[in-house]
Amino acid sequence: MAAQLKRLPPSVIAADRELLRAVQSLGDYQPINGAYSIAIMQQQEACLTQAELAIVRLEDELKHARVVAIETARAMHTTGLGMKDQVIAQYGQDSMAVEIIGLTRKSAHKRPVRRKATA
Repeated sequence: MAAQLKRLPPSVIAADRELLRAVQSLGDYQPINGAYSIAIMQQQEACLTQAELAIVRLEDELKHARVVAIETARAMHTTGLGMKDQVIAQYGQDSMAVEIIGLTRKSAHKRPVRRKATA
């Protein structure tokens, strides 16, 4: 069943469309089995064309949605960085509010230690 859901190569679909055009040019084509009539294949080609157009439209919508998501995420991140700056500006670099937002207080940083020069 999974093999039936595999997409046909575009060359096969193009060949089938060309077959339909060729059979339409035959004036006396009358299949014994009605399932292989020109009208049936024309209907199937019309459905295929509609499905292909729907895929293109949905792919465009997906691209647009991805762009919107990326832009919104960047805007949210920029706002978050600004919020951190505002917390530091309002409460100070050594306040508990700085720890609450996930930053390290200034007093928690180790002070640099001068090293003795080795001879």
